[in-house]
Amino acid sequence: MSRVIGVLSGKGGVGKTTITANLGAALTNIFKKNIVICDMNIHASHLGLHLGMYEDPPATLRDVLKGKMPITNAIYMHPQTGIKIICAPLNRECKNPTQTEIGQLVSQIKNNYDMVILDCAPGLGEEATAAISAIDDALVITTPDLPSVIDAVKALDILRKKNKNILGVVINRFDNKSYMLTENEIASTCNCRIVSRIPEDKKIPESISKGIPVVLIYPDCTASRSLKNLASYISGSYYREENIMDRIKNFFNFEKFNF
Repeated sequence: MSRVIGVLSGKGGVGKTTITANLGAALTNIFKKNIVICDMNIHASHLGLHLGMYEDPPATLRDVLKGKMPITNAIYMHPQTGIKIICAPLNRECKNPTQTEIGQLVSQIKNNYDMVILDCAPGLGEEATAAISAIDDALVITTPDLPSVIDAVKALDILRKKNKNILGVVINRFDNKSYMLTENEIASTCNCRIVSRIPEDKKIPESISKGIPVVLIYPDCTASRSLKNLASYISGSYYREENIMDRIKNFFNFEKFNF
């Protein structure tokens, strides 16, 4: 059954868009899911930038919201990664979609995909709450500092009031420093399950600068392993990281001998 998943954060700067781009990459390339990721951050569009898209594709949400074309015409296949993406315009010249408009747009495509993932606007304003109205499930992203966690609590409160299914909280840029909140403290404050800890990893900004999600360009780094496990969780697919013996077996193709 098709699902619409919102990736949300109570504030900006916690890595929500980075996680969306990498979930799109992992689900498409590793778990072979038919998905589309959509940039609902209308006035500060960044999702395409994570894929090295420094100019708008031929069609964006702006054209759809102006009634120039159906949303299916705004789905762009990223050639390097195979990710299907719907971009918001980079120049901010786009009106705020209403809850009704977002619901209608999502309904036109959701049944064609295993998942539609919305990279929602950060914060708790109209732009974010309009997108929340169209989702089935939600992931809430926070970093392990007090302001981010408090804003995550506010986002969770909105989701509960709207009766949305909360998949859990993702702690991004987790580095276990003494001045940061612990996983137990964050879970207790949010009153929600922590479903992933994504460690601070210098390969993340490197991958963004190269326009390729880290799970594809640096698949063995610590952040990639956590992101692949998160993709496994939301897709319900089994995933196990290869160990050294798996790699030796694959290299020599021992499987064909049926030991």
